[in-house]
Amino acid sequence: MKTILLIEDNEMIRDNTTEILELSNYHVLSADNGKTGLEMAVKKHPDLIICDIMMPEMNGLEVLKNKLNTKLINEIPFIFLTARADELIKIDDKNAGPIEYITKPYKGEDLLRIVAKYLPD
Repeated sequence: MKTILLIEDNEMIRDNTTEILELSNYHVLSADNGKTGLEMAVKKHPDLIICDIMMPEMNGLEVLKNKLNTKLINEIPFIFLTARADELIKIDDKNAGPIEYITKPYKGEDLLRIVAKYLPD
């Protein structure tokens, strides 16, 4: 079973997203802020990280930058969750690889389609 780390400060979105992913046979770890999420990524080494952009303590861009600079987790695929299209920011780090965005609110099938792109069967 593939493991996904979901970093999202909104409890309702975190719970709904977790449910969608778990019903599709993914194991989900969740964190309510970027700092905790980054610590979990290092300890648990998930197969994929889905991360909100606007969060307390450490925002999603900071999480991504720290991930890229942490050898143990820098290869893990990363997907941003964002509530507003104007939050979509170009990442200039050539080591970031492809950065995927999911705009909230999203449909469960759209989320699963993007996840499956990075975690094929």
